[in-house]
Amino acid sequence: MEILSRQGCRNIDNETINKVGIPSIVLMENAANGIIDIIKDMGNKIVVFCGIGNNGGDGLAIARKLHLLNKDVDVILVGDIKKISNDCNLNLKIIKNLNIPIINVEREEDIKNIIIEKVAGADYIVDSIFGIGLNRDVSGIYKHAIEIINKYSKFTIAVDIPSGMDSDTGEALGDAIKADITCTVEVMKRGFMSTNAIELTGDIKIVNIDIPGYIKKQNSERTYILSKDKYKKMIPIRKKAGHKGNYGKILIVAGSEKYCGAAFITTEACVRTGSGLVTLLTHKDVSSALKGRLTEAMIREYSSYEDIDTLGEFDVIACGPGFSKAENSKIILKKIIEETDCKLVLDADALNIISKNNDLIKGLKGRTIITPHPGEMARLVDKTISEVEKDRIEIAKKFAKEHNITVLLKGYHTVITDGIDVFINTTGNSKMASGGMGDCLTGIIASFIGQNLNIIEGTLLGAYVHGYIGDELSRNMYSVNARDIIEELPKTIEKLCEN
Repeated sequence: MEILSRQGCRNIDNETINKVGIPSIVLMENAANGIIDIIKDMGNKIVVFCGIGNNGGDGLAIARKLHLLNKDVDVILVGDIKKISNDCNLNLKIIKNLNIPIINVEREEDIKNIIIEKVAGADYIVDSIFGIGLNRDVSGIYKHAIEIINKYSKFTIAVDIPSGMDSDTGEALGDAIKADITCTVEVMKRGFMSTNAIELTGDIKIVNIDIPGYIKKQNSERTYILSKDKYKKMIPIRKKAGHKGNYGKILIVAGSEKYCGAAFITTEACVRTGSGLVTLLTHKDVSSALKGRLTEAMIREYSSYEDIDTLGEFDVIACGPGFSKAENSKIILKKIIEETDCKLVLDADALNIISKNNDLIKGLKGRTIITPHPGEMARLVDKTISEVEKDRIEIAKKFAKEHNITVLLKGYHTVITDGIDVFINTTGNSKMASGGMGDCLTGIIASFIGQNLNIIEGTLLGAYVHGYIGDELSRNMYSVNARDIIEELPKTIEKLCEN
């Protein structure tokens, strides 16, 4: 599925209308048909709020179709009717010919108690005031209408995008509709990927309006959401005559004098994802506590960096969980980067060390995945966390391209990019918000890459499986911990292979 910016959405509309020859009024009708299929059985008493642009035209077409289904429909037209667009005006004339009740609100004083009563008494509200073109703060009558809907509506359905949302950033422009469902047209909007957007969009449904696939491909911004089938095809298939040497030799460098939990989680996740040979390299002060728990992985220990010699025998090295930022850890990471040429998965304290020692990043090119959360990403790019969250896609993409690495930026709608293509992983949920989840993900990714997936595929599949298990468990659990994910790994991966 394509994810497009405001301009990208305009481009595919314009090319469909002007090059293919499908009139905009036909696209409007297609949108209304698709949305009606989603909402027609949700209730019988509906208020449709429409603006005076083409998004409002979508709403008027929806109102007409609801009326013809014998629903009790009221239309509230917000804005100066003298400025109405041609397609919106055509649908307005049909509304009037069908004698569907309509109230035109041009000034704040036009909003009377009757409008509040209609909103409060409706089974649901359809919001079709603004579309993707909005790029300024809402004010006046529009802001007042949005406030009324948010305060009094029992259930709100947004057409294409919640009115008041910036389609590129996902931010509210002054104020925005808080929808329960957003029926978005043809493609996901870039702003929907923002952490803040979930509070405005609710559940997102895609409505196809017959924009040709090649038009979308020609205007692709190389930002995608992959289907479940795409992920299933990435899963490494075990050979009939396969042995442990076929499935990767992985080194986990994790833990420190005070921390052993992260090392255990990362190593166990790697083992349970299917790696052939897994070795944990950790500090001697915690190795004894782990030897009794890690039964399938080998353990090497060190007192200082001077104890570490052979690192070149591994296919993948994952480093960082519970690692600390001490000088000893810094030198070990430097040895890993400078003395190996295998693939690397770097997380947690490995990233914090790099953020303070930029010279280390030169050795990561072409072979590394970093998995920062927004705070770690902020330190790497010398920005605030809020700056990272507002521009997750571009910040991750720019950093990946500049350093020729793959970036997995954690958070709601995880961003995965090699600097050229961007993929949004939509699995996972807030029930997984607990310590150790990132360590678990690091182990899963390292394992998949060790099983001969390329860097981007291993990262994509690791994030998908990690979140997918969390989603499945969350159906019957109040919270999901890393050990719950680890327990389900082999069973879920096998189930995905079979389905």
